[in-house]
Amino acid sequence: MKCFVACLMLVGFAWLDAPYDPAPHLTAIAKSGPQGEGSATAKLARDELAKQGVDILPPLLVAMDTSNAVAANWYRTVYEEIVARELKRAETKWPIEFFKEYASDAKRVGKPRRLVLTLLDKLDPAFRDQWLPTRLEDAEFRYEAVGLALAAGDRALTSKDDAAAKAEFRKAFEAARDSNQVSQAAAKLRTLGESADAVRHLGLVVDWWVVGPFDAPQKTGFAKVFEPETRVDLQAKYRGQGGAEIAWKRHHETDALGQLDLNKQLGATREAVGYAYSEIDVPREQAAQVRCGADDNCSVWLNGQKVFGRDQWLNGTRFDRFITPIQLKAGRNTLLVKICQGPQHKDPEVPNNWSLQLRLCDADGRGIVFQSRLTEKTGSEK
Repeated sequence: MKCFVACLMLVGFAWLDAPYDPAPHLTAIAKSGPQGEGSATAKLARDELAKQGVDILPPLLVAMDTSNAVAANWYRTVYEEIVARELKRAETKWPIEFFKEYASDAKRVGKPRRLVLTLLDKLDPAFRDQWLPTRLEDAEFRYEAVGLALAAGDRALTSKDDAAAKAEFRKAFEAARDSNQVSQAAAKLRTLGESADAVRHLGLVVDWWVVGPFDAPQKTGFAKVFEPETRVDLQAKYRGQGGAEIAWKRHHETDALGQLDLNKQLGATREAVGYAYSEIDVPREQAAQVRCGADDNCSVWLNGQKVFGRDQWLNGTRFDRFITPIQLKAGRNTLLVKICQGPQHKDPEVPNNWSLQLRLCDADGRGIVFQSRLTEKTGSEK
């Protein structure tokens, strides 16, 4: 009997000494979801995790790399509670090397990586300044890294080191995906006698045939089908707004970021529809994205199939406002865009813009390689 009790005591003490395993509690939180799904269980699991020390931060951060926003919020509260508590303890042994590897893993979700970088600012203040310039190809930190390269280029210019300035501005230009940074780097390079084609870099479509305005009272233009939607014939003539005869016009846009102003090309008007048509050659079949914006709204057809349309008015032309995945085929591809113009804004001082900006890029935002096929009015597209 004494032996049995002693064995029980040994087993009990061994259980007490066993290291904490966060996996069951992390899994419980992972099962939470919208509308309070699994929230009671997740709360209990969260509270148990939050009692632990920094040893659970690595598996916690791995769990935070999730698309489940509800679970991510639970995990974040655990992370923040542990970090706030442990920062007050001078003896805490932080897993700093893991933090650096985690922050550097561009395949992980961005928000927890930024949380870790903020913590590293306290634990290793020199890390950010050494690390951030290396993140030019990291989608989460690219903007900051490009900004540092642009600043380095400016410092080189001040020091009259043109070679170093060119290198920094070129590095910034090639890595940049933000339109302002691309434009800034391109302008700097051109002042130094270097070529930099922002339009090509971003994949902006600037060669078009345009036609309009078609009459579309009030906000009927988005839903109404006009002749170019059923068949593009660049030699056709149509009955336009006010009974006027309209025809396709060839246009090459020279705006630095490819913004097509239809008020200039088709005439200032309102309650109307215009169309823009282009043809491009791509070297191979590939997945890509159409990124566009229009005032007031637009619809896009690729190779005769509608791939995008948003019935949204008075939203303005903003860079990359809408993003749609597409599949380009090797060789010739056609693009047809319908751009609506709504009624006059209720404030007469607000101009009635009528514009389009469209580009073709990869999922990372780098423009794809293509050549315009537009030449003369020949043939038609169904």
